[in-house]
Amino acid sequence: MSVLPPNPESARAPMNGDPPLTDHEYDGIQEFDNPTPGWWSLIFVLTVVWSVGYWIVWELDPDAPAPGKLWEREAAVFNEAQFAKLGKLEPDEKTILSMMGNADWMPVAESIFRANCIACHGRNGEGNVGPNMTDDAYKNIKVLTDIPQVIRLGAAGGAMPAQRNLSQNEVVLVSAYVASLRGRNLPGRPAEGAVIAPWPKSAPAGGK
Repeated sequence: MSVLPPNPESARAPMNGDPPLTDHEYDGIQEFDNPTPGWWSLIFVLTVVWSVGYWIVWELDPDAPAPGKLWEREAAVFNEAQFAKLGKLEPDEKTILSMMGNADWMPVAESIFRANCIACHGRNGEGNVGPNMTDDAYKNIKVLTDIPQVIRLGAAGGAMPAQRNLSQNEVVLVSAYVASLRGRNLPGRPAEGAVIAPWPKSAPAGGK
């Protein structure tokens, strides 16, 4: 089967108001000579230039403030402002019990736990490589005030690492959250250690 060559005369001539046609043709089809607007080309060039600078700063400069670091700084400033309202928390029994019953601060305590503890203890304290925090058995805890000690100093020869990145207020808050997990008995890692006496009665719920 033969294919007839395109008939140049069949190409539509530009009408009044149309841009001129280009001087090339594809399969009998011509296109208008309608170049990209200058503003679009300028945006494209600026984008390329900006991307080179972005790559140099974020990939080659080890001191560049990565998005995660910027978020940490903003979170630290926010927490500092919030903790200023809360005051300095002491890692004693009364304070931990008070925070366990504090509806305003327990969500903050939970966020600290999930940012620092879930790799070992699971998202909800059910245990992973670390013990299940939701049953009544403990390996390194005998009384409530042992929890902040273990968090600050670590335990089991480093198997539980010391959380030196946490402020004292954060240690107290996450201790209160860990203590509040007891009794939920979530399915996960089997109970380890020895069953200890119940925590003292917690403070009434509500904001401080």
